[in-house]
Amino acid sequence: MLYALGDPLSLLLLLISFVVAVTVHGYVQVLVAGRSGDHRVAAEGRATPDPRKHVDPFGAVAAAIAGVGWAKPVEPPDRRRRGPMVATLLSGAIANIALGLLTLLVFRLVGGGLVGGSTLLLQRGVEGEVLLRALALFGLSNLFVGVLSLVPLPPLDGGRLLFGLAPQSEGWRKAEHQLVGRNIGVAVLLALLLIPLGGPQALLPTLLDILVGPLVQLVAGA
Repeated sequence: MLYALGDPLSLLLLLISFVVAVTVHGYVQVLVAGRSGDHRVAAEGRATPDPRKHVDPFGAVAAAIAGVGWAKPVEPPDRRRRGPMVATLLSGAIANIALGLLTLLVFRLVGGGLVGGSTLLLQRGVEGEVLLRALALFGLSNLFVGVLSLVPLPPLDGGRLLFGLAPQSEGWRKAEHQLVGRNIGVAVLLALLLIPLGGPQALLPTLLDILVGPLVQLVAGA
């Protein structure tokens, strides 16, 4: 987002798109957890579409610099209840990806077309009419928030799912303590998102572009 400082409209659209994407992500997870009988997250005051309850500070920093970030983690149901745990952790990503693809399809149908790296567009914004810019950035933000959340590294949902399904051996418990309890996972994730490794982008945005870029071009490419 910071790359779009010279274009106030793009900056505003990027900010709104990210905030809505992480709010959708967290709110859907809270609803799914509640339906499974786990009301702990709701008791923490997160059963609301208020963005302040779902924006993660570190995720917001990542989005401001790398163009993609994550929502505030939701504590999943007891890992002994694998079905509800998996459903809760995956529901946010599914909601974001579905909403993102639907928005990009609408963007394509009303005459839009995207060219270039998708994460670069999330860093710098999109040119064109206001409606097309808003649709493109909203779709990309949702899509990338959803896909990023599946990366198997805490605090992301994919990392929590990995440790939730992993054997409860001493080695796995130590790894979980380091990555989750001591927030080393956050540091590693920020490094992968923000530090360029021999190229114009950091490693993780580059990998996300490789994985998601073809889908974006298929749905919304010029």
